[in-house]
Amino acid sequence: MAICSAFPDNLTILLHAAVNQLTTYLDHAATEMGLNDARDWLVLAALDDDEQRTQLELSRVVCVDKTTLISVLDRLEKHQLVVRTVDPSDRRVRIPQITPAGRKVYKTLAAARDSAESRALAGVSAAEREVLISVLGRIANGQVASARA
Repeated sequence: MAICSAFPDNLTILLHAAVNQLTTYLDHAATEMGLNDARDWLVLAALDDDEQRTQLELSRVVCVDKTTLISVLDRLEKHQLVVRTVDPSDRRVRIPQITPAGRKVYKTLAAARDSAESRALAGVSAAEREVLISVLGRIANGQVASARA
């Protein structure tokens, strides 16, 4: 029995199942490129915007706990896809940065992400995708809850 038919009105289960479906596609693409899983790509994607973020800030952006993020960064650094520099205002704090090799891997995986999204959203119209992205963005940014409060 499919998730949707078993729980047609349970948003939490539906969102979890949708994320699981997309993550499965992204994990496969990431491992084909020699990465561990989709979390490696998420970190590279977040670093590609050239924002200077601490490891703690980065963990919040990619929704990964800081302990898990450290192991992802260790792995990416080992493959020379990221480097960590010392924050000049606090020597205890590290600032992860993407390397040129990391940008190349990110761009290649971005194409795989686009393909994974297309597979996951097959049969969903462009208009429905726009609504989906808009609503999910509002939920992710807490705008839905704050609009009702």
